Amino acid sequence: MTIALRSAVDEFLDVRARSGKADNTMRTDSSLLPRFAEHVGNPTFEVLSPQQVRDFFYGDGGLMDIHVTRIKGQQLRVAVGPGTHNHYRKRLGVFFSYAHIAGHAPVNNYLSLVDPLPEPKRKRMQPSPSILLSLLDQAECAMHRAYLATAINTACRASELVNLRVGDVDFAASEVFVTVIKTHEEDEMPLTADLGRELRVWFEEYAALLGRPLRPDDYLFPARSGNQIKTHYFDEGLRRRVYERTPFVWHPDRPVERTEKIVKAALEKLGLPTRYEGTHTLRRAVARAYFDMLSEEVGYDAALRTVSALLHHSNQATTERYLGLSSETKRRDQTMKGRPFLTGMVSQENVVQLRPAR
Repeated sequence: MTIALRSAVDEFLDVRARSGKADNTMRTDSSLLPRFAEHVGNPTFEVLSPQQVRDFFYGDGGLMDIHVTRIKGQQLRVAVGPGTHNHYRKRLGVFFSYAHIAGHAPVNNYLSLVDPLPEPKRKRMQPSPSILLSLLDQAECAMHRAYLATAINTACRASELVNLRVGDVDFAASEVFVTVIKTHEEDEMPLTADLGRELRVWFEEYAALLGRPLRPDDYLFPARSGNQIKTHYFDEGLRRRVYERTPFVWHPDRPVERTEKIVKAALEKLGLPTRYEGTHTLRRAVARAYFDMLSEEVGYDAALRTVSALLHHSNQATTERYLGLSSETKRRDQTMKGRPFLTGMVSQENVVQLRPAR
């Protein structure tokens, strides 16, 4: 069946939306794929060539060139970085595989001229437990504080936190019902005493903001609107312009968006870096702190298994990479930290040389 590229994109996005794909994935696909179809001229798959796909990445106006994006008011953007390049390559690969299986694309080699790029391995920030607790006092409002508290007590992803409802919190059983977005796994995670106190305060504040009792299907971290400039005037006494804003309106039927702003704002108030940081920063820091504590009590392997369960990782190797750990690195540190190095080897060499022959 001959089908234009954009029609296949619309079909693909509809199928993905119906299958319940994560919001972040849908946002990326909904932005990237129509832009790709437009860039290559919306041909059929029979006409589409690997060279056209390559030009989308590396040609004039392509992703790796200074290009105009339709996001954020068509601002001129610099070339994307290696990580974004590889992520977009992966998303296009998923689309091409779908088109081939659906019978739209006769082949599935459209990415043959686009290789993955090496990515720099950044040293990820891992705030200490004391700093994580300090973030709570930097929150702009009660809802932001509750979000930060839940993040540092569960190590959940942002996509999991924003989908929580009031009814998912069970104070009596000390549990929080979480659905893992990546695997659709359901988990009754432990509600810590620290988090229980924070959420009780938030529930009381939340109900007061709504002017009614909370309902089980209310989002735990709701969206809000308002805070727009209503009027402004020059105050002669203060000698400055005063702005009056509309009040906030809370929407318990919609989850909060742009959660990275909540984390960045708190980090900035403590004078910490904010670039590339977000809820994943808290997730990684909590997991590493938990691992360090457990490894002293139960050893490396048992601690790693427990932290893997906390992070909902399918294997421990993923957890090691996420925490910046490896068994080889641990062995290196144990045998070298604070110990003689070459001097120790020389001493041992002398012992061997002086050992009498039998």
